[in-house]
Amino acid sequence: MTSADDDEAERRRRARALLNATTPGRSLAVGRCNLALDTFRNDREGGGCGGGGLREVRALLGDALFCSNVHHPTIYRASISMEVEAGADARGVRELFEGWRIWYLRGARAAKNRDDDGEEEERWSVAHPVHPVAPPVRPSQDEGGFWCHYIDFELRHGTDASARCVEERAVAACPRDPAVHAKYAKAELCLGCPSRATAVLLSALDAFAADVGTREWLEKEVTAYNDSMRHGSWGRLRGLLPSLCRRRVRPAPGYELLAVA
Repeated sequence: MTSADDDEAERRRRARALLNATTPGRSLAVGRCNLALDTFRNDREGGGCGGGGLREVRALLGDALFCSNVHHPTIYRASISMEVEAGADARGVRELFEGWRIWYLRGARAAKNRDDDGEEEERWSVAHPVHPVAPPVRPSQDEGGFWCHYIDFELRHGTDASARCVEERAVAACPRDPAVHAKYAKAELCLGCPSRATAVLLSALDAFAADVGTREWLEKEVTAYNDSMRHGSWGRLRGLLPSLCRRRVRPAPGYELLAVA
């Protein structure tokens, strides 16, 4: 047996040990996700993940959502990535995003000790059995990242109107998340509307009027993004903004993760 074989055997042994240390629900979910990924890759290598291959992947990932002790956003994100790579219809991908969003709503309700599961979730499960809504297992801490991901999808695969609809919903859902406000402004730059981006940024600065550090981070984040796009008309933005303290401020942890470019 070669050294490479020994390394591979040890890697598999560690992987098995990790699975054995997890709860049955999580082990089952991991197995389904791995099988879904292998199925997807093999089908893609064979010429495309259409028809039966993609249906099998959807079924496996959908089942994984109902296992206990799993990180549902990771499964939703993987499902969306595979659907997009396979060239699936945008409407089906939006169903996944909306199922993911409802998971956040249910998590928020659970955190507030509400007993009502909500009529919206029940209607969704009945109307969309292929992409059911998974039961929440913990309050969410990364909803802003979800909305940034959703905005990115609409910018690439939707229309200006659909992107702006998601942008507005994002700010309404996460009004105190500066990364979401920054994403809104950057999305308007992507859509070629620097005047709207300016208005969005000014509104965000007003929303965080009492937090100088966040205001400075917002200005720096959006203007740096514009500079990377080399959009000349946006260079006048700094002259339109209120005078801010110019000291360097490190943003709170998590901003970098939520501000998905």
